[in-house]
Amino acid sequence: MRSPTTALAWAIWRRGRRAGGWAIACLAFCALVNLAVPGRLRLTETGQVFDPVFGFLMTVSLLLVFGLFNYTEFNSTREWNGFPYRLFSLPLRTWQLVALPMLLGIATVEVVYVAWIKLVLTHNPVLKPEWFAVLLGAYMIFYHTALWSLAGFRIARIIVLSLGGVSSILVAWLPFSDSQGAYPWLSEKYLAAGMAVLAFISFLIAWTVVGRQRRGGGHRRNWIHCLLEQAGDLLPRRNRQFASPAAAQFWFEWRRAGLLLPACVGFALLAIFGPFSWAFRTDPRSTIDTLVKIVAMPIVLAFAIGKGFIKPEFWSTNLSLPQFLGVRPLSAEEFVVSKMKVAALSVTIAWLLVLGFIALWLPLWADKTQLQQFLREFRRFYPHSWLAITILYFAGFAVITWRCLVSGLWVGLSGNRSYYIASACLQVLVPTLLSLAAGLFSDTIDSEIQQHPDVVNSITLTLIGWLLALAVILKIWSVVFSWSKNSVRRTSQYLLLWSGATLGFVALAILSPPWPDIYRLEHLYVLVAFLLFPFARLGLAPLSFARNRHG
Repeated sequence: MRSPTTALAWAIWRRGRRAGGWAIACLAFCALVNLAVPGRLRLTETGQVFDPVFGFLMTVSLLLVFGLFNYTEFNSTREWNGFPYRLFSLPLRTWQLVALPMLLGIATVEVVYVAWIKLVLTHNPVLKPEWFAVLLGAYMIFYHTALWSLAGFRIARIIVLSLGGVSSILVAWLPFSDSQGAYPWLSEKYLAAGMAVLAFISFLIAWTVVGRQRRGGGHRRNWIHCLLEQAGDLLPRRNRQFASPAAAQFWFEWRRAGLLLPACVGFALLAIFGPFSWAFRTDPRSTIDTLVKIVAMPIVLAFAIGKGFIKPEFWSTNLSLPQFLGVRPLSAEEFVVSKMKVAALSVTIAWLLVLGFIALWLPLWADKTQLQQFLREFRRFYPHSWLAITILYFAGFAVITWRCLVSGLWVGLSGNRSYYIASACLQVLVPTLLSLAAGLFSDTIDSEIQQHPDVVNSITLTLIGWLLALAVILKIWSVVFSWSKNSVRRTSQYLLLWSGATLGFVALAILSPPWPDIYRLEHLYVLVAFLLFPFARLGLAPLSFARNRHG
């Protein structure tokens, strides 16, 4: 390389080239779809199906660009995940080390954003595109500042980044909120100037923090961290020895990632849903909508957190097993069971927080007019089983939350990066392709339903039933092979657990079919109930861990 700056830029690209490649792939895919079916997108109502798909993939590509410039270094021995220390030896000034990733990130995210505007969102233009461009550039600087300034505070950094993501949506909405022009400071010009000032201040903070780290300072000398350590020393500590290596591993896993989901759920309830529910406490329409979002929130967070929970090291991008874990006197089965127990405890605490918030919110300040009407209808449809259905629903939501945390353990513990990336991509691509297919063929399907409603519904339900039955058969067949190399005791324990949870889902499917169920779809709901609780893939997790342990 001709200069240290060029070498640093090349290193950033080499490290995040996979994320950049996937961002380009999302953009290219949507651009091809936009060019291939311009008539449908422009002339028919079917085109509305593509707008959410394009918006979702655009968000994914922009997040991938932010991930591309996640220029941090993880060191488990120092509990540090911040600016790479090895770059401090480069013959560059500190402001250059800080500014280069920020400037490259701003340039890249702006190029990707403009490409989406010009190549994809041509039939449905974005309002105020310049404002969103300013917002993306400013939040790229805020993102780097949070990563480098809170390197020693893992949960705090996740909370700050989560708050930043939520605040970006609220800030982006501000220029559209004052349609009458009554508040000049909410205009695009003033807000853009304010964001520029905040971005410059954020750059100065990052420069100061990284400069202090370069001169030998670190998070261990931070006075806040010292106060937290002193407060922690006053708390009661464990004086007894662990009963077994499995108990020690459970404690270790809980200290690493167990509190993350409850912390994120608690923060969302206090910082987002609490103020929002209070602001709209007199609006009866928002009560049901807020309740649905509160119930869905732990599942969404578990889906995101699960991508790190299934790895040997939550905070590391390396999927190989650390030597500290590889030499522990613990079998592969016990290691997987420890992770499953930690996930169960984490989910339990998270849902207790959710239920506690709902128990306070609904009686104290929520307008329950429409909710009470809905509950009356619910009790009228299910007069004898409404209480059991309610309990089973919340229990089912908790189980699905647990599933989002642990269902990918067999991939995350394998140490194979290709499997891990492919699994995450399939979870995005499959729903996207199904949505696109629905958009392309919805006109044909609607016309066929209008001409032959009974025949089309009969064929569709028969096809769905056979597909679900085939999925259940394949699941049971794969269970035999995935659990064949595990111990009989663990297999029997998990079989009992799976049977109890599946019976709960089956009972829910039988007790609460949609009203009125004119097509008698109870058998389809029962088949779906057999697929909700993970079984076959978790049986492969100990084998994946054993292979990773042996290299």
